[in-house]
Amino acid sequence: MSKPKVLFLTSPEAGQANVQLSVISKIQKLYGEDTLDIYLGSFEQLRNRCPKTVTFKSIQGKGMIQHFLEKYDDSSKLNSGENPQFYKHLTTPTGLYGSIKLALNFTSIFHSEKPEEYVQYAKNVESLLIELEPDFIICDTIFECGRDAILKLGLNKKCIYLSPNTFKDLAPAQQGLGVFNWPSSGSGYPYPLPWYLKPFNIFAIIFSMIWLLKYDKRHIEFNKYRNQAGFSGRLPLFQKKDELGSTFLCVSNEKVEYPGKIPEWLICCGPILSSPTKDNDKNIEEIDLDLYKWLIKQPTILIVLGTHYLISKDQANILYKSLENLLKKRSDLQVLWKLKKFGQFNLPSEELSEAEKNDQIKIVDWLKPDPLAILNSGQIVAFVNHGGSNSYHEGLATGIPQILLPAWIDCYDFAGRVGYFGNGVWGNKSAAPEISEKEFTKSLFQVVGETPKDPNVLKIKARCRELADIVTENGTREGSTVAAERIWQELQASLAKNK
Repeated sequence: MSKPKVLFLTSPEAGQANVQLSVISKIQKLYGEDTLDIYLGSFEQLRNRCPKTVTFKSIQGKGMIQHFLEKYDDSSKLNSGENPQFYKHLTTPTGLYGSIKLALNFTSIFHSEKPEEYVQYAKNVESLLIELEPDFIICDTIFECGRDAILKLGLNKKCIYLSPNTFKDLAPAQQGLGVFNWPSSGSGYPYPLPWYLKPFNIFAIIFSMIWLLKYDKRHIEFNKYRNQAGFSGRLPLFQKKDELGSTFLCVSNEKVEYPGKIPEWLICCGPILSSPTKDNDKNIEEIDLDLYKWLIKQPTILIVLGTHYLISKDQANILYKSLENLLKKRSDLQVLWKLKKFGQFNLPSEELSEAEKNDQIKIVDWLKPDPLAILNSGQIVAFVNHGGSNSYHEGLATGIPQILLPAWIDCYDFAGRVGYFGNGVWGNKSAAPEISEKEFTKSLFQVVGETPKDPNVLKIKARCRELADIVTENGTREGSTVAAERIWQELQASLAKNK
């Protein structure tokens, strides 16, 4: 008897693929590697991350970020140390202007490819689905060419959509007028909204909806090409989810989320953390002995600003000076910084700072252990990140106080969340999307304190532990398990129905 065929479809970017790989790993752990024939469909750049127990199916095309980088190619400026052009297009300030700029750029950010290229990608997925004839499909919500192919072939009844995003991102249409209580995307407005920001927030939300659905020429052009090729309706991101007959899975935990109505088709699994790698069954000591020896010396601040957050020389120097300001008073701390530069430069100058001489600041361009393993080491007292969903939820689930340095899109939402839930600090609230030395230094002291016994620091630590216990049910619940169990349940129901 042949095994059921399950196809995962995802964008290749780490922010999207990580949850898919995590759930694949969990399904195999819970139900056995030999129970299902699992396939992973994506663009070629994801092949090297595909587990050996999974069959990779290459889809002709390029990922969103790869298209975006090529469109705003700044390779000629790689040695300048200035922010690249793609970064300037992607970043937005906060407030009403930032929210409107995001709406104006939204389609060009998510679809830098040509409309005819997108249609070809969707046709390639369609061919894969016809050839493979999977018994069940799990599709990344952002992988729109995959969603288009699924809908065209009428396969949405045996499909689950899996997202690294939140309940707020997936179910705004189900809130009615309540949607205006949520901060508009890209605004960075606090929650709950103060009265004086409500008119601006309402305007930003209404403008974004009308612009994207009625006047965005790029969106209109994509729909024209799609519709001519047989892919009906709007781009899948803008289609009504409650009419699809499919379940959506997200990483939110409804107890640690903005208040709102959760529709029946949406399952809040809780944080779905990084998937195991070939080294994930080893501890940090086995993966990188030198890092382990350094890490256990004293409490550590971990800085990881995301895969696509390239930092200029000026901004890197600001971060570095802020760290020095902290370490002058807190010699009992050290900093591990994964730094992705735009250009080539040294920090902080030709001469080593006192912190470097004392080996208090370790700057690397790559971490051999997964950041999640480092967060779980027991040595991390603060996690500085860019506010991406994966990073935020890793900090949330491990109970580590966070300092967020967002620069675009939904990252501002997570910066607002740490203010609302009390599990960290927005480290560039006034300077965003840039960073200021004064503000970041203040944020560092807010989270780690001038002394280890600072009452405010102890309060943040306790709150982070409380929230971690909620989203993991005291360490007994993993978002990947919830997702895997729901997928298994719907797979079995689909198989029984089609017997």
